[in-house]
Amino acid sequence: MDWLVDGIAAFSSGDNRSILLSVLTVALSGAFAWRYRRLYRKAMDENDNTRELIEHLSEGVYRSSIDGSQISANRALVKLNGYEEEEEMLASVSDIAAEWYVDPTRRDQFREILHQNGYVEDFVSEIFRHKTRERIWITESARIVYDKKTGKPLHYEGSVREITETIARLKLEEKFRKLTSHLPGGLFQLTANSGGVSKIDYLSEGFHRIAGIPLRRHYDDASLFHSFVHPEDREAYVDAFRNSNLGLTPIDHEFRIRTADGQEKWLRMCAQPEAGEGCTTWYGYVSDISLRKRQALEIEKLAYFDPLTQLPNRRFLVERISAAVGECGRNGRKSLLFFIDLDNFKILNDTQGHDVGDAYLREIAERLKGCVRDTDTIARMGGDEFILMIEDVAGDQPAAEAMAAGAANDMLAALRRPFELGEIRHSSSASIGVVVFDGTERRVDEILKRADIAMYQAKSTGRDSAALFDPSLMECENERYVLVGDLRKAIADETLELHYQPQIDRTGKIVGAEALLRWNHPVLGPVSPLRIIPLAEQSGLIGSLCRFVLKTAIRKLAEWSERPETSQLRLAVNVSVKTFGTSGVVRFVEDLVAASNIDASLLTIEFAESVTVTDNAAIASRMRALKEMGIRFSLDDFGSGFSSLARLKKLPFDEVKIDGGFVTDIENSESDRALVRTILAMANTLHLEVVAEHVETKNQEAFLHAFGCDCFQGFLYSAALPATEFETMILSAISGTQGPEHLDQLIA
Repeated sequence: MDWLVDGIAAFSSGDNRSILLSVLTVALSGAFAWRYRRLYRKAMDENDNTRELIEHLSEGVYRSSIDGSQISANRALVKLNGYEEEEEMLASVSDIAAEWYVDPTRRDQFREILHQNGYVEDFVSEIFRHKTRERIWITESARIVYDKKTGKPLHYEGSVREITETIARLKLEEKFRKLTSHLPGGLFQLTANSGGVSKIDYLSEGFHRIAGIPLRRHYDDASLFHSFVHPEDREAYVDAFRNSNLGLTPIDHEFRIRTADGQEKWLRMCAQPEAGEGCTTWYGYVSDISLRKRQALEIEKLAYFDPLTQLPNRRFLVERISAAVGECGRNGRKSLLFFIDLDNFKILNDTQGHDVGDAYLREIAERLKGCVRDTDTIARMGGDEFILMIEDVAGDQPAAEAMAAGAANDMLAALRRPFELGEIRHSSSASIGVVVFDGTERRVDEILKRADIAMYQAKSTGRDSAALFDPSLMECENERYVLVGDLRKAIADETLELHYQPQIDRTGKIVGAEALLRWNHPVLGPVSPLRIIPLAEQSGLIGSLCRFVLKTAIRKLAEWSERPETSQLRLAVNVSVKTFGTSGVVRFVEDLVAASNIDASLLTIEFAESVTVTDNAAIASRMRALKEMGIRFSLDDFGSGFSSLARLKKLPFDEVKIDGGFVTDIENSESDRALVRTILAMANTLHLEVVAEHVETKNQEAFLHAFGCDCFQGFLYSAALPATEFETMILSAISGTQGPEHLDQLIA
């Protein structure tokens, strides 16, 4: 600009001033024009840059008219609507509200907010991708552009961003939340770094229900849940995570917690670890298994505990004895085993009812608990048998035996106290077998067997006592064991026999016989029924034995029915009450009678007198079922102490048999004579026939005959004979051949 300065200096005087002013005016105008063009170009460049920026934004930008027409759209918005070019899109869209929004009312809501506030932000709507009609989700923000002079709205300017994936994810998260909120357990994501610091990444609502603690507190303190784990289970809980972290192995662990309100719950945790940069993340599930645990404990209780007394049962006891045997072997100490059998429990249970018997057993359990330490074991073996075991006994064999004797005496004293329930008073006592074991004998069944043998030894000495196992008793027990096996085989092979003792009526005629069991052992020779029956009852063979007797007797009646001289003979057989108490016995007898085609009225089933104190209803029902076929029933050993008139009337008996002990002494004992007269009178009142057994003298016969006895049986007439001899005797007597003394005079 130096030329301008110089020019101004040259023409600064005289007439040149006007020329100077003109030149200066032109120069300034040119300068201003040049500057304006430069600013305009800059503004245009900035505008182009802005348009290019908007065009390349990933978010859609638009301008639309107030009435709903699209004015402009950037490339992102064009593509969002499924078009390639802006012109194509603008030409296709005529009504934004009707063509774009899935719910057209959303456009009205959008405009209402816009005109109320002048702008709208993050307005979420479901729209159509205009060209393809695909439904998508967007979020939209906009403002109204006003005329600066008039203040009237000119158009809308706004931006649109597609959030379809976000909405889909939110919907999935909502579904996931709803699903997990109804799960019985809780989902979790937990991360622990190498320094041992943990943080909760995710917890489902189930954790709140499980522990009773708001989820926020779990997020704030990742170790909070650990503090609720039961102290006894805490170490194993930590080890489960430690071991999983070391080997990246899954966790499957059960443990207990104490909830915020004090409840104890059992939980199961299953989790899969995943290694990361300096950390491990577990994705897992925790479920409440308290119900299953309670059920498992109930099942275990049923499996290992007696439901009546709540004491351990045989199964539990066997495991405890086995463990004690092993411990004795390791520490060189001893253990004591007491086999306790209650005396006369059956009488109490049968006469007073099972509810009284159950109450008695429960009291016995409590008494025994008071005799030992909490660490000792008391078990109920079943019925009226209990086992008590004292472990970890120091000292030598004599010292252990002395301690066992003292403990047994304490138990006997506790069990001697009378049992009282209401008006019932029962003199209580027990027989106790004692075994001291040191681990030398490792078989549990052998230890129990020895205690059982010792208990029977105590019983044999008069009961209410204790006996220490004596090894010499094993010989007798081993013989009994062998005899049981032989008896089982004899029953199966039907090598047992029935002998027949005749029964005589008042006219002197043989009207039948009683079948009596005989066993001729191949080594021992004849074995007394007094030994056979208890052996069968103790070994569980009594049912098989009674079925053999019934089958053999009915078979013999079928043979007799084919011969005129024996076709009217009656036959009586003894059946145990226990066998008759089984549900299948009626069908068994019915089938035998039907198959043999005998006259059922010729068969008499005899029961011991104890039948009157058993379950009368069940026994009576089975008796009546067989009586409908014609079978008769006899009450054996009547008068020996169990029967009463009231109980006798409840059972459908046809006859009673006077106990042989009374018959034997009627010649010498006035009390026995009075008792026999009473029995005969009572039977006559009840319309029952009376059979007297063990008749050995004519004076006995005469007395019984005089007071109305109906039938006689005993050595006065004949001993029990094998079948062939009995039948030969009958035929000989009929033909007039001399038979056994006195018998030939009695056969008509």
